[in-house]
Amino acid sequence: MKRGRLALLVLLGFGVCGMCAAEETCPWMNAATAGGLLGGDVTATVNSSDKSKEDATCDFVHRQGPLVQELMIEVRTMAAPGKDLANFLVRCEKATPLKAIGNEAVVCDVSKPGEIVEQVVGRVRERAFVIRATSDDPRAAQTSFREKAIKAAEQVAGNLF
Repeated sequence: MKRGRLALLVLLGFGVCGMCAAEETCPWMNAATAGGLLGGDVTATVNSSDKSKEDATCDFVHRQGPLVQELMIEVRTMAAPGKDLANFLVRCEKATPLKAIGNEAVVCDVSKPGEIVEQVVGRVRERAFVIRATSDDPRAAQTSFREKAIKAAEQVAGNLF
């Protein structure tokens, strides 16, 4: 009798777990770390590349009333890093070089009217990364978002090594 109950509980447990779906997580940063950078709880979205499971875009969004702050992490594998990185670096005009963050990392301001956007572009070996920290808060400081993008880039580059 006890064995029958145990078997039934085990089967029910497998049935319940079979209905559970694994949520995809960002390989380079978790939601808690992103939330720490953005100042609160975040909603995370991960979009993996069809070409490679190692390539993905992670998007972390923190909402505070009508204001939105976002941290986007994109990582792509390059076939020819020396040549292909140029396709990523063009996203960062008027770039400032960054030291000790991967290889050839740069930071730039790509803000638009009503939106602060700081971006870091770089690579680790054959992997290009783009980090973008965005806010539509008119009170947000540009330098604060540059620091957020750089801190995120440090973590991503470290995880890519």
